Amino acid sequence: MTYQPSRRCQCLVTVLFAALMLAPDSSAGDDTIDGTRRNAVVRAVERVQPAVVSIHVVHRERILYRYQDPFLEQFFRGSPFGQRYYSTERDRVSGGSGFLIDSGGTVLTNAHVLGQGQIVRVEVSLPDGRIFEARASHKDESVDLAVLQIDGEGLPVAPLSQSGDILVGEWAIAIGNPFDLGPTVSIGVISAIDRDFPERQGDFFYRDMIQTDAAINPGNSGGPLVNALGEVVGINSFIYTGGEYSLGSIGIGFAVPVDAARRFIDEIRTHGRVRIPWHGIADLQDLTPRLADYLELDGTDGAVVVRVNMDSPADQAGLGRGDVILAVNGESVTSAMEAWSLLQGLRVEQECEFEVVRRGKRQTLELRVAERPVGPSWN
Repeated sequence: MTYQPSRRCQCLVTVLFAALMLAPDSSAGDDTIDGTRRNAVVRAVERVQPAVVSIHVVHRERILYRYQDPFLEQFFRGSPFGQRYYSTERDRVSGGSGFLIDSGGTVLTNAHVLGQGQIVRVEVSLPDGRIFEARASHKDESVDLAVLQIDGEGLPVAPLSQSGDILVGEWAIAIGNPFDLGPTVSIGVISAIDRDFPERQGDFFYRDMIQTDAAINPGNSGGPLVNALGEVVGINSFIYTGGEYSLGSIGIGFAVPVDAARRFIDEIRTHGRVRIPWHGIADLQDLTPRLADYLELDGTDGAVVVRVNMDSPADQAGLGRGDVILAVNGESVTSAMEAWSLLQGLRVEQECEFEVVRRGKRQTLELRVAERPVGPSWN
């Protein structure tokens, strides 16, 4: 008897044959895996990282050291007569990160990366091994930004986000030089936007900050925060560590938004310097319960004006001693520190609106921020 396969078996054989013919070979499978490795994050890093630099700043500082005279110590043990103090100078090196924003050699970074005091030398190192000595720095302490200038050919450029559009939850890539280890990449997401810090963080007031959980550590300051398109959306500036003695990242880092950086750069390119804004409010104090009762106020939110400079924008607007500032440009003021934080963010030629209480009556005052006059006595 000859075996005749059933129609069902014939269909099954046909399907198996077609599957074998259509199945990709092993080399095609390798190409698919390689494609998944070169994802958007990898492409974004390849686009930006060549322009991310390491910055080393040499400061010269004066120090005092104590010398204990062994001869005098025999006669004046435990007394300051056996001690001598000497003054000398030493160089101290600090560092951070930055990135090139144009082919002309402009490096954007944080102002605090440059530090305070006498700067002897600033070196900028590129990932390709080239090292440059930087010059002509401009700083804006109000937004913690600075630019350096280097001279070189074929310099890579990190593109700035044109729209400034940032989505909470999108990928965030931090690139920099943490702990001076060299070029380093970490990844997370945009955790939040428009974060305000009414109190000083170090020497700076920070407002409208980008929060990210991408690992940011000491040395990352001044480096770019990048989106999945390979565009810089922020400048990594500081971290929250949860304790005074903790140095590492716990997933809460903050970056200055690229829009603030763009305004800072435009200021320098237009005026050749950073113009220091001047509103003329010289001193503020918190509103205490006793003072609030005296001024017949319902609570202690606000900041009391103590002193205003004569002929300043605030003086010309009618702001005076004893006025209580309740809001600046629509943002509520709860303390003198918060008022200073809002005032710190004002720019030259900006229109500013104050909501104040004077003798129990609310009123609105408007002023135009001016450039700070030259002179040590101005505030």
